[in-house]
Amino acid sequence: MKQHIPNILSLSRVVLAPPLIFLYFTKSFTAAVLALILLILLEITDALDGYFARRFNLVSDIGKIIDPFTDTVLHLTLFAIFLYDGSMPLWMYLVSLYRDMLSMFLRILNAMRGIALAAKFSGKLKTFARAGAVGIIFVLNIFKYTDIALPYEEITYYSLLIVTIITIYSFFDYIPLLRKNTK
Repeated sequence: MKQHIPNILSLSRVVLAPPLIFLYFTKSFTAAVLALILLILLEITDALDGYFARRFNLVSDIGKIIDPFTDTVLHLTLFAIFLYDGSMPLWMYLVSLYRDMLSMFLRILNAMRGIALAAKFSGKLKTFARAGAVGIIFVLNIFKYTDIALPYEEITYYSLLIVTIITIYSFFDYIPLLRKNTK
């Protein structure tokens, strides 16, 4: 059982995404707070799965694929909600979608050759930036139920813009791997 803990933590991000979506769209202060708590727990699982895998020598090829896949599913799901509610422009969503599809394509190509492609630093930076931006947006969602006046749309937009810039950087960082794998 111990050897499966990192992968179970990774998969929890996909399993718990629907309740997170439900809480985000349940328009109440309590739901917004619960959504932030659940989001924090899901983001913590991203740190814990890698920690447990390395600490207890449980790193596996499947884990190298499941972890970035579940990060992608969770963050693209959250970005889809922001797209739906008008918080995220379509072009930003498409940048993230195409970058993540390129990354998954490269992982599949490598897996077909028996090689598990580990995440690059730029990919980890992108994931960290996404978690931060999503966290900011969920905190802002709580503030909307208070008397605190903030420039919600501007903070949201610029948080997502920073993520998009890092995502573009990460996209170009993966391009050499694409050339290497298609020769």
